[in-house]
Amino acid sequence: MYKRFLALLVVAALGSSVALFVAFPKFSVGLSNSATDIAVEAKEPQLVCPGPVYVNGGATGLKLGKFSQSGSVNIQGKDSENQFSISSTGVKTISGSSAASKDFHAIQSQVAALNLAAGLAVTNCLPGLNEAWFVAGDNSVGREALLILVNPSLVDATVSLQIIGPNGQIQGAGLSGISAPAGKVTALPLAAFAPKASTFALQVSSRGAALGMWLQQKTIRGLTPGGLDYVGPTAIASKTLEIPGFFIRSSSKLAALSAKDQDFLDTRPLLRVFAPGDSETTFTAQVQGANGASFGTVIQGTVSAGSVADFDLGELADGDYIVHIEANHEIMASAIFNRVGLAQPDLAWSTAVTPTLLDAGFTAVSGAISKLSIVNSSEKSGEITLNGLIIDLPARSNIVIVLVGGTSYRLSSTVPAAASQVVDVSFGVAVVPVLDYRSVAGRLKILVR
Repeated sequence: MYKRFLALLVVAALGSSVALFVAFPKFSVGLSNSATDIAVEAKEPQLVCPGPVYVNGGATGLKLGKFSQSGSVNIQGKDSENQFSISSTGVKTISGSSAASKDFHAIQSQVAALNLAAGLAVTNCLPGLNEAWFVAGDNSVGREALLILVNPSLVDATVSLQIIGPNGQIQGAGLSGISAPAGKVTALPLAAFAPKASTFALQVSSRGAALGMWLQQKTIRGLTPGGLDYVGPTAIASKTLEIPGFFIRSSSKLAALSAKDQDFLDTRPLLRVFAPGDSETTFTAQVQGANGASFGTVIQGTVSAGSVADFDLGELADGDYIVHIEANHEIMASAIFNRVGLAQPDLAWSTAVTPTLLDAGFTAVSGAISKLSIVNSSEKSGEITLNGLIIDLPARSNIVIVLVGGTSYRLSSTVPAAASQVVDVSFGVAVVPVLDYRSVAGRLKILVR
């Protein structure tokens, strides 16, 4: 017993001596680690082009549910100081050496004369997106809206859709969990989710890879194709919107076709407005002629919260117009018009463009009559510079500039402006917004707790 007690005293003494020499960590209250500053490189510039028009049924038209591309597109653009022009029969991914649209951009065009699709289809090649809104499309009888999703990456993506109609959100199966495999194209007929819907807005969300996203719209009257368009994403919601490039032609001939056959009623110019908020929205839309040379019309309308509606813009005389919209709540909008020559009409959706201080680039389509429609809706006059040429841009005005086909342009402005290129090939028409995108480097602070 005595030996055990002595051993306990020795162990206690040893523990006390160790406690005198062990250095315990110091704790402080109210202090945190310093953030680490790291360099972030710009993403490698890459543009995705959707390629030729997609038709249902394959080459024979008999394999229903099978969408394949037909024909070829001409892709033109610029990378740094080098212009390029290439032909493609499929999706094309273009890598560049410049990180902003002013030095790296591309546009594709196709004049389709197919049994199942006819018209002029022109669109920008786009950087990948994880979310986009389309305020366009028609799935009524003889009309087809097709969502084109291109995944150029090595990573699969999962896509969710939200479709909004005149009565609010359209419910249905299969709107989420849609697969967009790596390196593949996914073509989704929106009639599968919103059958016979003539008026809607569409939200596309991608989880995983960033995707190229477009809406392909076409018209077939009976067995005769009568209009084709590629539609890019529309501008973000705002209380003030600009729709450049609303150029009306052959209005008398289209009016005669509509009076003779109700299947041509959708060739009348329409404005589509989507109210994404929780409140009923009232707006005023002014259709204004360029350079003060002509006046279109003024309409007022109301859109229920969380819904979309179409508004007839009436009998507009031929002219170069823009649509200026002001609303009491944030909205999204697009406008559609048709043209007709000796053959069937062709359609074009002109989407809203967000006014910004531009420092952008674009290429005018070869073999076409191309014009730049540019809007300054502010109270301040300014200037634009187009390939070194300085042009006045008065307050609350819009101007039209004739472009030279195949030429790459650099466009800058001293005031916020919105611009679109209007392309005309033998009464086939398309409207393509001028995009001001950039991928920039920078520095990022990271704090590890």
